[in-house]
Order: sequence, then C-alpha cells, then structure tokens
Amino acid sequence: MNKDKNFYRKKYQEFRMALLQEEIYNLSDKIFSLIKKIPLWDKRTFHVFMSSNEKKEVETVKLLSYLYSLNKIVVTSKILNNQNLAHLRIDPTTKFIENSYNILEPDSLKEIELTELDIIFIPLLCFDKQGNRLGYGGGYYDKFLSKTKNSVLKIGLSFFEPVELIEGINKFDIPLDMCVTPEKVYDFRT
Repeated sequence: MNKDKNFYRKKYQEFRMALLQEEIYNLSDKIFSLIKKIPLWDKRTFHVFMSSNEKKEVETVKLLSYLYSLNKIVVTSKILNNQNLAHLRIDPTTKFIENSYNILEPDSLKEIELTELDIIFIPLLCFDKQGNRLGYGGGYYDKFLSKTKNSVLKIGLSFFEPVELIEGINKFDIPLDMCVTPEKVYDFRT
C-alpha cells in the first residue's frame, strides 16, 4: 500500500479522535515540559496556534501562559476571506471568537510582519523522520511558512512519534526544523 499523504492523514485523524480528553491533557503536558528544555527562550517573537478541541490538537494554553510570563511577543493566526492567514499579536487580555472551522481566532487588529517571527509552533497530524509534516491538507501553514525569514525556527507539536516516510512530499511542503512529541525532541537541522 502506498503510504502517502492521504493514507497518513486518514490514519492519524483516526488516532487523534480515539484520544480521550484526559490523555490529550497528559500528553500535552509532557510536550510542554520538553519544549521548556529547548534553548530558545532568548528569542523574542513566538507564533503559537490556538488548539482546536474538536480536532483534538496538542493543547497550547500552558505554552501561551509561559510565553506571557516571560514577556515574549506572542502571535497567532486568523483565516481571512481570501483563504490567507493574518498574523496577529495577542496578550492575556485578547478576546477570541470561534471561526467557521471551530478554531478560536483573536479579535485583534495588531497585525505583525512575518519577518518579526523567531519561533513558530506548528500543528500537525503526523511527521516523518526527515522532518516533513502532514497537516489537514489546506496548505495554510505551507503558504505562511514560505513567506517567513530563513532563520525562523519551525517546531511541530505531535502526540505521536514519526513515521518512516510520508510519500508524495512536494516543493510546496515546508519541512520542520524540530518536532516535539511526549517522548522526545526531534531536531532535523543536523
């Protein structure tokens, strides 16, 4: 069987949907503990995705709180009508509104230039041992990542360990620099 994007997308969506809420919190805590050990806290501007409970994504609330406590500039995305993303600065007082995909988006107008981003935490369904990530198939993050500076650190967050190889990766698929699972930090830069 061809183990391409569609194969893994279906398989890992099923794996995620089988997770209980308690497991999600437990696994997310383990991921957060490992993130704190990565030497990146001298950086200034962090992009963090807002977790979707419906999609059972890695929970990022503790990461957001930690970044706020360190007085970092925190940014998240909002989907625009033209299917592009706006990247907006957020803080503990930011109000959020659920979009049509049931994802919380900031009710903010404080857009930030992509060149200001130092670290981007990226949601994903699965990743492979080469650092290729598999998202939901909309291409939002690949389009976004292609417009960032080369030095930006792209860190995926995954409940699951990597697969050997995702077949069908193309030139538009932007690889990760690192990925954090509950068990390990994978570094693809070396």
